[in-house]
Amino acid sequence: KYLESDDFRERYGLTRKEGTQIQSAIQSNIVPESGLKKKFYAIRKDLNQRLYSEIDLRNTDKTIHWRFPENTNAWPGSQILIGSSGVGKTFRIISQIEEALKRKKKRKFIYVTPELAVDRSLKAITHNKRWQRWFQGVDVSDAAFEESGAANADDFWNKHVFPILKAAEPGTLAVLDDAPDCIIHKHLQRFLIKYLRTGRHKRIGVVSIQHNVRGGKWTSQSFSSVKYITLFPRGGGKGKQVDFLYETVGLTRKHARELVEIFSDSGRSMTIHAWSPTVLFGPKFAVFV
Repeated sequence: KYLESDDFRERYGLTRKEGTQIQSAIQSNIVPESGLKKKFYAIRKDLNQRLYSEIDLRNTDKTIHWRFPENTNAWPGSQILIGSSGVGKTFRIISQIEEALKRKKKRKFIYVTPELAVDRSLKAITHNKRWQRWFQGVDVSDAAFEESGAANADDFWNKHVFPILKAAEPGTLAVLDDAPDCIIHKHLQRFLIKYLRTGRHKRIGVVSIQHNVRGGKWTSQSFSSVKYITLFPRGGGKGKQVDFLYETVGLTRKHARELVEIFSDSGRSMTIHAWSPTVLFGPKFAVFV
């Protein structure tokens, strides 16, 4: 079906007649006698490479899912999710947490955000009494700071936030959502950088949710340490994402541009498994690079 598709002809710059001839040649493994010999070898080589490096579930009812480890004491991994407001960053991580909390054996989650009381994506968990033992929301908004009676940011961090994070059990995941926007942003930044480096040894996972691909200290350590980097091609900033794949993953700009378009058309997110082997995956497409 793929050899008969418009996608096949467009990818390799073929006319309809050339597409039919190449299709017949590939299926019969007979080199065409016409002027398509060079194209035939190039296309066959590319198709063979793709068969071993791509999972394409577009136009099917199948999807690619990501889950936390079944062992609730195991390290839950580290992630950074980057995208503009409204693209679904919080929704994505909350969906992963909800799936884990619906299992018989549950792991613990600590969610630190200045939007705890107002973010609608969080209400399904924060208002669910069945999950209160495993999910703890930490409000770091200006209102929470004022209500706490803390004298300053250091006091608020030392008395109301850090003790919760410090007491985390092995297997716990700590999520820092919109951390740069709160009064204790410097404390959370230091915590993030330290636990990206050392959390694995304590089996404490960390998720950082950010708005900018180039976010200075908020992202630089993450790109060196996290296991998963999730971007949102549908949310805009495709040019920056192409640059990121080119500079960080090592793809050519042409290949990076093609992949960003594929992930944009086939789903909301594009996740990079940054540890070897490097894999880019979304709900309908994955490629080893």
